Amino acid sequence: MKTGIIVLGHGSRAAEASQVFAEIVDKVREKVDYELVEGAAMELAEPSLQDSVAKIIKAGAEKVVIVPLFLFPGIHIQEDIPNLIEELEAEYSEIEFEFGKNLGADDKIADIIVERIEEVN
Repeated sequence: MKTGIIVLGHGSRAAEASQVFAEIVDKVREKVDYELVEGAAMELAEPSLQDSVAKIIKAGAEKVVIVPLFLFPGIHIQEDIPNLIEELEAEYSEIEFEFGKNLGADDKIADIIVERIEEVN
Protein backbone atom coordinates (compact mmCIF):
# COMPACT_ATOMS: atom_id res chain seq x y z
CA MET A 1 0.00 0.00 0.00
CA LYS A 2 1.49 3.34 -1.08
CA THR A 3 1.45 5.87 1.76
CA GLY A 4 1.54 9.63 1.43
CA ILE A 5 2.58 11.94 4.26
CA ILE A 6 1.20 15.42 4.80
CA VAL A 7 2.84 17.76 7.28
CA LEU A 8 0.04 20.10 8.30
CA GLY A 9 0.91 23.54 9.62
CA HIS A 10 -1.26 26.42 10.71
CA GLY A 11 -0.36 28.70 7.82
CA SER A 12 0.63 32.35 7.80
CA ARG A 13 0.43 35.38 5.54
CA ALA A 14 4.12 36.06 6.29
CA ALA A 15 6.37 34.88 3.48
CA GLU A 16 9.16 34.10 5.95
CA ALA A 17 6.87 31.77 7.90
CA SER A 18 5.85 29.93 4.74
CA GLN A 19 9.53 29.58 3.79
CA VAL A 20 10.45 28.07 7.17
CA PHE A 21 7.49 25.69 6.91
CA ALA A 22 8.64 24.59 3.44
CA GLU A 23 12.16 23.99 4.82
CA ILE A 24 10.74 21.82 7.61
CA VAL A 25 8.74 19.77 5.09
CA ASP A 26 11.88 19.37 2.97
CA LYS A 27 13.82 18.16 6.02
CA VAL A 28 11.08 15.63 6.83
CA ARG A 29 11.07 14.47 3.20
CA GLU A 30 14.83 13.84 3.42
CA LYS A 31 14.51 11.85 6.65
CA VAL A 32 11.62 9.50 5.85
CA ASP A 33 11.36 6.56 3.52
CA TYR A 34 8.21 7.75 1.74
CA GLU A 35 8.25 9.17 -1.76
CA LEU A 36 5.08 11.22 -1.26
CA VAL A 37 5.62 13.94 1.35
CA GLU A 38 3.80 17.25 1.08
CA GLY A 39 3.09 20.25 3.26
CA ALA A 40 -0.31 21.84 3.78
CA ALA A 41 -1.75 24.78 5.69
CA MET A 42 -4.89 24.96 7.78
CA GLU A 43 -5.46 28.57 6.79
CA LEU A 44 -3.84 31.78 5.51
CA ALA A 45 -1.48 29.95 3.10
CA GLU A 46 -1.42 27.44 0.28
CA PRO A 47 -1.65 24.61 -0.41
CA SER A 48 -4.67 23.65 1.63
CA LEU A 49 -5.03 20.23 3.22
CA GLN A 50 -7.60 19.34 0.57
CA ASP A 51 -5.22 20.34 -2.25
CA SER A 52 -2.29 18.36 -0.81
CA VAL A 53 -4.47 15.30 -0.25
CA ALA A 54 -5.70 15.46 -3.85
CA LYS A 55 -2.10 15.77 -5.07
CA ILE A 56 -0.76 12.72 -3.26
CA ILE A 57 -3.81 10.61 -4.10
CA LYS A 58 -3.36 11.53 -7.77
CA ALA A 59 0.27 10.41 -7.38
CA GLY A 60 -0.92 6.99 -6.19
CA ALA A 61 -1.32 7.16 -2.41
CA GLU A 62 -3.74 4.62 -0.98
CA LYS A 63 -3.14 5.77 2.58
CA VAL A 64 -2.69 9.35 3.80
CA VAL A 65 -0.96 10.12 7.09
CA ILE A 66 -1.55 13.67 8.30
CA VAL A 67 1.00 14.84 10.87
CA PRO A 68 0.28 18.19 12.50
CA LEU A 69 3.08 20.67 13.03
CA PHE A 70 1.23 22.09 16.03
CA LEU A 71 2.70 22.36 19.50
CA PHE A 72 -0.50 22.35 21.56
CA PRO A 73 -3.68 20.25 21.36
CA GLY A 74 -5.93 23.26 20.69
CA ILE A 75 -9.16 23.52 18.75
CA HIS A 76 -7.51 22.82 15.38
CA ILE A 77 -6.18 19.51 16.75
CA GLN A 78 -9.27 18.60 18.76
CA GLU A 79 -11.99 19.61 16.31
CA ASP A 80 -11.06 21.36 13.07
CA ILE A 81 -8.61 18.84 11.63
CA PRO A 82 -10.68 15.77 12.61
CA ASN A 83 -13.68 17.42 10.92
CA LEU A 84 -11.64 18.05 7.76
CA ILE A 85 -10.45 14.44 7.80
CA GLU A 86 -14.06 13.22 8.07
CA GLU A 87 -14.89 15.27 4.96
CA LEU A 88 -11.87 13.83 3.15
CA GLU A 89 -12.85 10.28 4.14
CA ALA A 90 -16.31 10.88 2.68
CA GLU A 91 -14.83 12.26 -0.55
CA TYR A 92 -12.15 9.56 -0.86
CA SER A 93 -13.85 6.52 0.63
CA GLU A 94 -11.26 4.14 -0.88
CA ILE A 95 -8.38 5.91 0.89
CA GLU A 96 -7.25 5.19 4.44
CA PHE A 97 -6.55 8.29 6.55
CA GLU A 98 -4.49 8.47 9.74
CA PHE A 99 -4.00 11.50 11.97
CA GLY A 100 -0.77 11.80 13.95
CA LYS A 101 -0.31 13.48 17.32
CA ASN A 102 0.66 17.11 17.78
CA LEU A 103 4.21 17.82 18.95
CA GLY A 104 3.23 18.28 22.58
CA ALA A 105 5.44 18.35 25.67
CA ASP A 106 8.31 16.40 24.18
CA ASP A 107 11.83 16.39 25.61
CA LYS A 108 13.12 17.25 22.12
CA ILE A 109 11.17 20.52 22.23
CA ALA A 110 12.72 21.35 25.60
CA ASP A 111 16.17 20.54 24.18
CA ILE A 112 15.63 23.03 21.34
CA ILE A 113 14.54 25.71 23.81
CA VAL A 114 17.65 25.07 25.90
CA GLU A 115 19.77 25.45 22.74
CA ARG A 116 18.09 28.80 22.01
CA ILE A 117 18.76 29.96 25.58
CA GLU A 118 22.40 28.98 25.26
CA GLU A 119 22.67 30.85 21.95
CA VAL A 120 21.89 34.16 23.66
CA ASN A 121 23.95 33.60 26.82
